[in-house]
Amino acid sequence: MTHSTISARASEPLSPVTAPTRPRPRALAPEPDYALEPVRKPGYLPQTDDRSPWLDGPSMPIGTPLTANTFVDVAIVGAGFTGLMCAHALARLRPSWQIMLIDALAVGEAASGRNSGYLMDVGHWQPKWGVETNRGVADLSTLGIERIEQIVEGHGIDCDWHAGGRYHVAVNARGRRALATFREGMKAMGRDFVEMDPTELAARLGTQHYTEGMHVDGGALLNPAKLVRGLAEALPESVRVVERQQVDTITPGTTHRLQAGRYQVSCSQLVLATNGFLPALGLERGRVLPFATYASVTEPLPRQPGSEAQWGVVPEEKMGATVRLLPDNRLLIRNGVRYRNPPQIGASVCAAMAKDHRASLARRFPEFADVPFSHTWGGTLGVTTNNATVFGRFGDGAWACGAHNGVGMSLGGALGHLLAHEVAGEKHTLAHLARSLPQPAWTPPEPFRSVGISAYTWFLGLLAGEEK
Repeated sequence: MTHSTISARASEPLSPVTAPTRPRPRALAPEPDYALEPVRKPGYLPQTDDRSPWLDGPSMPIGTPLTANTFVDVAIVGAGFTGLMCAHALARLRPSWQIMLIDALAVGEAASGRNSGYLMDVGHWQPKWGVETNRGVADLSTLGIERIEQIVEGHGIDCDWHAGGRYHVAVNARGRRALATFREGMKAMGRDFVEMDPTELAARLGTQHYTEGMHVDGGALLNPAKLVRGLAEALPESVRVVERQQVDTITPGTTHRLQAGRYQVSCSQLVLATNGFLPALGLERGRVLPFATYASVTEPLPRQPGSEAQWGVVPEEKMGATVRLLPDNRLLIRNGVRYRNPPQIGASVCAAMAKDHRASLARRFPEFADVPFSHTWGGTLGVTTNNATVFGRFGDGAWACGAHNGVGMSLGGALGHLLAHEVAGEKHTLAHLARSLPQPAWTPPEPFRSVGISAYTWFLGLLAGEEK
């Protein structure tokens, strides 16, 4: 897909851009608690490397670089699942609007293309939320899956889509308690599942490590980088994608102004869809926390472990290991989480994490313990201490969405879709669910935050034991 170049409204760098007098749509979201403040320099920026297996090798550019000052109706910062689904919906709702999707990295290089590839309707049960809020999050995630699947099918996106469900599992007593809570939550929401005993799990997965489990249909296992790049390539021509362009400053106003390198982007509506990087742009500082998680993937195994050619395992214990058997008969292990500001996913950290992943692999598949890892990588996600999500308006014509707590493909995609309706002033039958989500909780200032979170995650890891 070739994206059309949006004509610049000025020819020289840094010169003023005059916006046309287009009225802003009526806002359906409630009044914001505070306005978006000017951003003079992002607090930290996304990192990337070539260690992820999903984008193994250079990718072709999507879109066009900035070459002049530009005015657009809507500028969306962040080309992950939230930003992309927002752009898709906005282009459908307002086909005459000119939309720009801008990202500091190439599409697929950040967290959206570095995760484990689980598109889930129900991730985990949050007991403090109660049935209705948990059901609302599940309904929103289902909306995200349906919208993504519709685009995948409509545009023939090849992303290794596998709709075989997933296994929620436990190893020790702590994990079994967490799984029991999840089971009761699924029953309360009226969601179907199939109980699995250790013998059935061992036959299907090829490991005797798990003592209890459930098979849950819904969603898909896939290649996240192929999906996110396919979504970008499927955007209509009214959306211009600008990759590898850092936004240096944001000046809110009647017309919002973004300084991106030499050039200025002016817009009537501004959407920040940067997930864990919202605090770097001045929103929800101390509430949205950028966590780094890590994964390793093996070389192809000498044989298939169990009866199923590919599968995905989700631990109900918070610090447990996520495990996938990929279509090419490789095992993916994800565990390990670190809070740093800015996040750290460099080579030294990944080397240390690979040792933990090796131990996790040996516990589950001792016969494959010596199969080399081909890749070890990290990625950044947005987390809140109460699993809440950011969604809504943060000033006149300024909107934000992020902190999806590890389910950014489905929930983030749904919230991006719904945020587009808010920006366009259009109603959606599920908008009330997004607006009713819990607000992010406060955390202590630094250095107490880092010390406390590091100690807490270390302690949780200790309690997890063989779940890791």
